[in-house]
Amino acid sequence: MKPIRLADTRKMSHDEWLQMRRLGIGGSDVAAICNMNRYKSAMNVYLDKLGEIPPLEDNPRMRAGRELEEPIAQWFAKDTGFKIRKRNAIFQHPEHPFMLANIDREIVGSENAGLEIKNTSEYCRDDWSGTQAPTEYILQCNHYMAVTGKERWYICVLIGGWDLQWRVIERDEELIQNLITIEKEFWEGHVLAKIPPAFSHQDSDYLKGQYPQSVETERVHLTEAEYPIMQSLFEARRLKKVSEEREEAAKNQIKGIMGEAERAYYEGELRFTWKTGSKSRTFRVVGGEE
Repeated sequence: MKPIRLADTRKMSHDEWLQMRRLGIGGSDVAAICNMNRYKSAMNVYLDKLGEIPPLEDNPRMRAGRELEEPIAQWFAKDTGFKIRKRNAIFQHPEHPFMLANIDREIVGSENAGLEIKNTSEYCRDDWSGTQAPTEYILQCNHYMAVTGKERWYICVLIGGWDLQWRVIERDEELIQNLITIEKEFWEGHVLAKIPPAFSHQDSDYLKGQYPQSVETERVHLTEAEYPIMQSLFEARRLKKVSEEREEAAKNQIKGIMGEAERAYYEGELRFTWKTGSKSRTFRVVGGEE
């Protein structure tokens, strides 16, 4: 299967590129549509495709990603011995035109594979602590494999400006079929139909901007259709209270063991501290899950 070369990006302006992205779903949209993106929601993708929100304003972090893309790619090629090339195109799935791919690089000759390039800070090192890439990038790269027909995707990341790592993502046919179904439902059932998806936890700032003030005279009457949302909220609040009580109980048990000691160690590592202040006592978890 060969993808359709939908557009040449070499002479394309940034505004033209943004317009092309609105013609379908790209790799960076997939995790959000699947509700597995930590920062972007399905609602954000929906509003972006309809042109109802401004594009993300350029910032130093985004510029660093662009400027470092080529050096990272060449570093990867030098370390692996792969020959790579830039395709300068937006590709389209031949059977599912709503699926688009603007890939970073292609592996030439030795493998039927592509390359995704990332630049991240030291604060995100834990995201790459395992042998697999983060889930959102596994989804992104399988989307690219669905569009391009490639069998493997490499993802290369520069962490903290000095630590180059890469992972291999093999083509997952079951996952790809699921992605095609999810993307088709999102594109046809939401974007083309102009029916917004449900709001998510990432949408708080958007809602604040849309409704900055309440109107005292306005009333809304909820119906049975909203009842499951109400139940979800009540259950979440109940579980939050249970979780907070469990946390406080565990803290008190550790405090009881520590007594007057300010520090508690586990296997040689400092794990808990507490200090007496002028008005209160502060208990702190050091390391681990806080």
